Amino acid sequence: MATKVRREIEPRWVSEYAAANYPNAEIRPRCPLGPPISGLREGMGIDKALRVSRPWRPEVDLAILPPDRVILVEGKIFKTMDGLSKLPIYKSLVPDTPELQDHAKKPIEMHLLVVRPLAWVLAAAEKQGIQVKEWAPPWIIPIWEERDKYWAPEAVAARAQRKQTLEKLGYI
Repeated sequence: MATKVRREIEPRWVSEYAAANYPNAEIRPRCPLGPPISGLREGMGIDKALRVSRPWRPEVDLAILPPDRVILVEGKIFKTMDGLSKLPIYKSLVPDTPELQDHAKKPIEMHLLVVRPLAWVLAAAEKQGIQVKEWAPPWIIPIWEERDKYWAPEAVAARAQRKQTLEKLGYI
């Protein structure tokens, strides 16, 4: 059986965005947010408590730290709703994040990174105080366009044919 290669598309995409748009700022990819698990700090110290708590703490795709603010970036190629819903929660966790204590009093911006902004995303983001940023390097366009093929008549017909074959063979 062939092993499936996991493509780390979004991390590459958001990292390229940060490098191109914030070349002089500190960038923290997959930055954990919020406090460590309650009670661990007292028993083992803050550093170990943060390491032990890491799997249970949410991560923002990027924390960008220019001198005057904190920018939380969540990149979503396809599931923009996930980014819209996560960002306000992430923002609320910054003041309780030990790794960001030096930046806790700075204004916090929320950026949703998308390949192409959709009208409903722009409207919802504006109501939540989220800035939508479009970033579409040439290599990402074919990946983004691939999603549209799912609903193309040929793809719908192929799925129907597969289902019919599976039904005839008694698998469904």
